Amino acid sequence: MGFRSSFTGALSRLNLIDKSTTETTTRPSVAQPYMSTDTGAKLPIFPFPLTMIYELADNIDALRIPIETLNREMFKNGFEVVEKWKYKCNNCSKEFQYAPTPDNPDEQPFEANGDNYNLAHPRKKKAVTVPKAQALVCDTCGSNDLVRPVPEHRKTLENLMLEPVNSNQQTLEDVSRQLERDFEIADNAYLLLLKNYSINDTTGEINTEKTVIKEMLRIEPPQVAMIADSDGRIGYDDKRNKIFVCPRFEHRDVRLTEPKCDRCGAQALKAIIEVNSVYSIGIPQPKRVIYGEGEVIWKAGKYKPNLLYGFSPIYSVWSKAMSLSHMDEYIRKYFDKMRPPRGMLVISSRNYETFRKSWDVLEQKAQEDPYMIHPLLVENDKGGKNPAQWLDFTGSLKELEFIEVRKELRMIIGAVYGVLPFYYGETPAGWSQEGLQVTITNRAVLWGQDTLKKAFFSKISKMLNIDDWELQLKTGEETDKLRDLQTDGIEIQNMMLLQQMGFEITRTHTGEFKVGKETALTPELMFGMGAINGNQNGTGKGVPAPQEKTQAFEGEPNNMRPSDIGGTGQGSPTSGSSMSKKSAYPKGITPSNFDVVKKTLQTAVDYDWKKTKTVEELRKVTGMTVRDARDIVATEFEGVKRWEDE
Repeated sequence: MGFRSSFTGALSRLNLIDKSTTETTTRPSVAQPYMSTDTGAKLPIFPFPLTMIYELADNIDALRIPIETLNREMFKNGFEVVEKWKYKCNNCSKEFQYAPTPDNPDEQPFEANGDNYNLAHPRKKKAVTVPKAQALVCDTCGSNDLVRPVPEHRKTLENLMLEPVNSNQQTLEDVSRQLERDFEIADNAYLLLLKNYSINDTTGEINTEKTVIKEMLRIEPPQVAMIADSDGRIGYDDKRNKIFVCPRFEHRDVRLTEPKCDRCGAQALKAIIEVNSVYSIGIPQPKRVIYGEGEVIWKAGKYKPNLLYGFSPIYSVWSKAMSLSHMDEYIRKYFDKMRPPRGMLVISSRNYETFRKSWDVLEQKAQEDPYMIHPLLVENDKGGKNPAQWLDFTGSLKELEFIEVRKELRMIIGAVYGVLPFYYGETPAGWSQEGLQVTITNRAVLWGQDTLKKAFFSKISKMLNIDDWELQLKTGEETDKLRDLQTDGIEIQNMMLLQQMGFEITRTHTGEFKVGKETALTPELMFGMGAINGNQNGTGKGVPAPQEKTQAFEGEPNNMRPSDIGGTGQGSPTSGSSMSKKSAYPKGITPSNFDVVKKTLQTAVDYDWKKTKTVEELRKVTGMTVRDARDIVATEFEGVKRWEDE
């Protein structure tokens, strides 16, 4: 196979192979408008320059508030380094969150009070101590070649968080905050990794082991032009030729067409971006620098992902932002000494010459002070009862509905970013509204944290050859933690009840519960469950446990389900029906379908089915009429009596 590949490659170079075979499939052209620079870079054409977008974001409060809110909430709790896995198989690369042994399969039997789960902390497992004599075995491939995360890698990432990442004494958090802000404003973010290359003087080859990252810096998006062809291929010109750049800093201003520098013979890098301060306004001593593959980490679009460039959300709301800016200017002038004239005084007279001398003085003052009330003399032969009339040019702020208009515009701008009016300082009409707004904004915050992790932090770890630990931002909302704990607690309670009913409960290495389809429900177990329902004899009607209010979260509906803690089913593993073989069969139920009906109703209670779904399922599995199914659901499904079995 190797000889065939070599031979085919040789023939290809000699143009002796079949020309009907294409090299690659043709891409569609990039739809986003752009212009090509003299170096072949693609400079995006936006409705107006990115520099103006940054000015709007910096100077208009309706834009700055949501941008700074997201930035603050994302970073308020700092960074953390976490394990990606507990064990990893070197043979098949499977990752485990527990110690995989022959007696510890992928699906572990659930033990409510066992060592494999801690009810007090549902998201944490107790440390599993594996005896030295007991080998670790991968349950997928059977290999015992398993490894733990390397502690030194964690230390490397922790040092990265604490120590400055560039000569300007910026920390990783400082640079990351800049990148996140670029996402919100420009919808593009670029991280530059300045490296000291170790280059062989003889061969020009780069020694990657001795090459080190010296600095991490943010690149301003307005100065960036991606080096790509018209189809969006990074590192190519429009003739589909690869573009290279020399790693030496003194040769960074020239693009190369060969993988070696024609001046120093060094191994060239695949060109990625061109940074040119000419693209920005007001940058002194402009210069052009080309960076290559492995030197830049970037993401094209958080809000609108694309091949080369994102599209700032500010372009969608810039007219509203400018309206707010003009409104602010109007209010300033409204209360300022130099406000424009509010109106004009019109005076009618039959004898124009009578007022001429005194009027010259007023006109002179009006010319000297353009903001003075302007007089206007009108000759009127008929005269009238109102010789003087005031013409008002402006209405009051209340008449102009400034407050309502401003609220509307700010709400639309904030909605684009997922930041609601509460963060603008507006008091919501009730605590539930406040909680709902906080919850929605938290989702935008989590999304932003996840974007930074995937786009930058994971790639930084990869460049440092770290794949067992990951760097991420801490989530900050206590309500989210409480909600997770509550959800986990409810899930544990449900699993315990299902286990008491005879279902086989297993738990995977990812923490997910699995319930067996069949139940080992015996009459002895059914009668024993009577004690759980409050009847020690195991017969008769069970006494439901006292209802208990669940944790209420702001903005979250407080709906009780039979399976919830404090719900109608609390204290009862079945929480369902009073139907019994001892009693007369209800209409629609026969000895032959009794077990099917019982199982269907039990499933409906356990999984919180709606009435309509329960009726449809009964009709499907038994063939009974709609009326009979509805009657059974009304009498059996809604009750809190336990099942009794003969």
